[in-house]
Amino acid sequence: MANKAKQVEVTSARIRLDATLQHLVDKKDESHETSEGESNTSVVEPPSVKTIPSLKKSATKPSKKRKRRDNAGDVDSADEHQTVIMKLFDRSVDLALFPEDTPLYPVCRAWIQNRPLDKSLGTLKERPATPKQEEDSMNDFYPFVYEMPLPMKSEDGCLYDLRVPEPLPQTDEKLDIHAHPKTYPAGDQLLLSNLARWKEIRNRWREASIMNEMQYVGSMNLLKEMFDRSVEN
Repeated sequence: MANKAKQVEVTSARIRLDATLQHLVDKKDESHETSEGESNTSVVEPPSVKTIPSLKKSATKPSKKRKRRDNAGDVDSADEHQTVIMKLFDRSVDLALFPEDTPLYPVCRAWIQNRPLDKSLGTLKERPATPKQEEDSMNDFYPFVYEMPLPMKSEDGCLYDLRVPEPLPQTDEKLDIHAHPKTYPAGDQLLLSNLARWKEIRNRWREASIMNEMQYVGSMNLLKEMFDRSVEN
């Protein structure tokens, strides 16, 4: 039973397709016959009438109103759109709106919408650029970076590790922890002397950090440019 039902569906579909194709062929034959009938009709030319030239200039030159009407007729005929409407399964599409190299998908989409007189359906919109295309275009302006610039050399042409400064030399006076308490220096005096030494050590570390960053100015500028570019995008 299932095979019979399936065979009946296939047969009915073929009958509908044959009827549709026959309808298109009949319409094409009718249009061909009408065009041949129009071409075979004889055109009766009006009898030529000899005109007597007059002294007035207006008789030899056409009027301005007639010129305007002729120009308007030419513009209207140029603006007329040639339509090739195909009707299939109660839906129509104007094939003249699409160029020859148009893919099948937009034509089918216009056929589904069933608006053959809508000229906007034939205009193919440009697809937005994909992220990969935008990335490729950006790479054309900004080349890939595979390595960072070398650090700047010192005046003697050598590279030094300036991250750690040289140690501050110790004072000549040494504190004897085994001495008598009465001979110890006062606590305030020890604190002041140590504060002065600590400040000097801190300043040395700051100077070493600045000198070390100056060696990598090229790398810092390149990284900043890459960061600004990513923020803009």
